[in-house]
Amino acid sequence: MDIQIAGEQHGLDWCIIRPHNVYGIKQNIWDKYRNVLGIWMYQHLNGEDLTIFGDGEQTRAFSYIDDTLEPLWNSAVRKEASKEIINLGGIEEISINEASSVLLQVLGKGTRTYLEPRHEVKHSIPTFQKSIDLLGFEHKTDLEEGLTQMWEWAKVQPMRERFVWPSYELDKGIYSFWKNE
Repeated sequence: MDIQIAGEQHGLDWCIIRPHNVYGIKQNIWDKYRNVLGIWMYQHLNGEDLTIFGDGEQTRAFSYIDDTLEPLWNSAVRKEASKEIINLGGIEEISINEASSVLLQVLGKGTRTYLEPRHEVKHSIPTFQKSIDLLGFEHKTDLEEGLTQMWEWAKVQPMRERFVWPSYELDKGIYSFWKNE
């Protein structure tokens, strides 16, 4: 809303892009709190199980980074994208269980551990048609191919420490897996 209002107030052009679960090489696999595919790769590299919250039947729509780059550029230069709010990508619905199975196949080994459920959207699938119609988005890279490319990159990355929040303002309702040991 800030961008939209600033555009109206100051006569600026704008386009708001909402990328959906973009993954791929150069993703921050060291982030403990977001980007499940990168989190799983980090866990595997460190001899840990892939963790899934709840039953794993929550669904997401993943987009490979290379498939989103040209549409991102198009959002800045195409007149039809002017003053639009566009969900970018995410055209195939996949469960977290399915995504972890694909990654385990790419990794060649590994196991999953199910943790307590957390408060999250059960099914997060965007309305994506505007990204196709206005930005030319094409879902070219299937999950197995994209995860294979990402895994080849991740394997050669230097080990880095993960940032973990040292404390929280609240104690009640904090997930056990976020608490410091």
